Amino acid sequence: MSEYQIELPDSLTIHHIEEVYGNLKIAFQSDAETYKIAASAVESIDTSGLQALLALVKNAVQNQKEILWDSPSEPLTSSASKLGLTEKLRLA
Repeated sequence: MSEYQIELPDSLTIHHIEEVYGNLKIAFQSDAETYKIAASAVESIDTSGLQALLALVKNAVQNQKEILWDSPSEPLTSSASKLGLTEKLRLA
């Protein structure tokens, strides 16, 4: 089973998301079977950041890829929880 490690930056907000999304989209297009998302560095995230992650995770799942979260930060998990996205992002 091949695994691809994705490191999330400290900021996933509307001010940074265009660049980050482009890099993440490339990462999610690898031929790996599993994506391990290292998310301990995320200090700030807004709805645009969550939306970008949701789109990428949804696409990966549709392509029968496995998502593994590595130490998701408190700002990420609490923001996802507040918007009801914990399950859809596969954080739980």
